[in-house]
Amino acid sequence: MAISRINVGTLANDGTGDDLRQAFVKVNNNFDDLDLRVAGQATAANLGSGAGIFYSKEDGVIGLKSLVSGTNIQITNDANTITISNQGTIILQGSSGTGSIAGANRTLLVNGGNNINTTASSNSITVDIDPSGLVLTDTSPQLGGPLNASNNNIVNVGTLTATSIIGALTGTVDGLNITALYNALSNVRGFDFGTIIINVNNALDFLVSQQSLTFGTVVSPSNINSDFGAIA
Repeated sequence: MAISRINVGTLANDGTGDDLRQAFVKVNNNFDDLDLRVAGQATAANLGSGAGIFYSKEDGVIGLKSLVSGTNIQITNDANTITISNQGTIILQGSSGTGSIAGANRTLLVNGGNNINTTASSNSITVDIDPSGLVLTDTSPQLGGPLNASNNNIVNVGTLTATSIIGALTGTVDGLNITALYNALSNVRGFDFGTIIINVNNALDFLVSQQSLTFGTVVSPSNINSDFGAIA
């Protein structure tokens, strides 16, 4: 209620003011009102381990810190509630395709594809390549340069197509055992048939005799096709 002021009149003892009893009734009422006003007054303090919002209390006025929204943070309120929400969305851009993560509990998943393993620990994500079966998954593998087998064998070959093979070859080619054939020709593969000796009986024979004719070796034969009949 409002404070009741005591009417003291215009002049002292002029009879226009409140009588003594009425004056003290107003005094008592004013004290009761003031007592009610200060009875509910209390101090303020921050509780818990979070950031405090209490700032100060001076002359019955409690000062509180203001809540300010940061990046992608929204603060809304009504008569009884203050709501702090995250309005941000994480956009994921890949070499093909785009994704997004929204909501309060956002989890980023990093999945590995074929022969790719991912491991998460603390604040790091490790991506490893699993070499097992890596070539097997490629149905049309190609090399950009020579294949170095590091002195290892190439086994279980189905069909091998090559312009040339340097080094030992084990297996069969068109039904022929290459190893057995190579061993069988070990004594003759360097054999040299020499040249053809022509008896000169006329000018034509002389011209032919001036040409060099060689059949090469068994391993490296020449391109000459000739048939001298059977050897008696």
